[in-house]
Amino acid sequence: MIKKLNTKVHQYTQSDKLILENYKNIVDAIGQLLGSSCEVVLHSFEDLNSSVIYIHNGKKTGRSVGSPVTDKALKIFTDCIDNGTDFADVYFTKNKQNHTMRSTSTIIKNTKGQPIGMLCINLDISTPFDEMMSILLPPQGNTHDDNEHFAINVEDLIISNTLKVKEEVFADNSVSTRLKIKEIIHILNTQGIFQLRDAVAKVADTLNISKDVIYLHLRSFKKSN
Repeated sequence: MIKKLNTKVHQYTQSDKLILENYKNIVDAIGQLLGSSCEVVLHSFEDLNSSVIYIHNGKKTGRSVGSPVTDKALKIFTDCIDNGTDFADVYFTKNKQNHTMRSTSTIIKNTKGQPIGMLCINLDISTPFDEMMSILLPPQGNTHDDNEHFAINVEDLIISNTLKVKEEVFADNSVSTRLKIKEIIHILNTQGIFQLRDAVAKVADTLNISKDVIYLHLRSFKKSN
């Protein structure tokens, strides 16, 4: 059994535990992106005997919540304490099924800079090609492209989104001409565009309307909610 490192692991606070708790969403996000080809593990260093506190697809290594720290994770933790190393270079290992795993790990620190946990990503590169493609590619028959705009600055983001929504609304015959501007502003509002600085002015310029019109509709939306 691995003993607690009494001299090096501090008493965990609620803040420490909350930081680790928030990483569970990151585990889920990475797991959803890479699917069954990947194992994502969240460790807490509070008790190295049962360091795994959250895991996606643990069948890749046969681990579950409550499993102990691995020798590799322990070395990364020790290197962090001794040398200040925060992450491990990509490394390769084998699981019990003799599958090759391409892995990386990064230390999680608290607000005082103390290591409190680790996020480990293990990608099974032995995953069959067709299975990997089914994970990475859109499902067959899915013709909907939810394109994301990678803006170079906030102004570009505001203008490009406004023009895109304008095009969609003006092409929608179910929205009357009289209500099209209101609908555009409503959609931009639900997208959070007006949370950005100077968005009202930029949208007004792009739509060739006054800022007062936008504020009028925004107040109307707020009242209706």
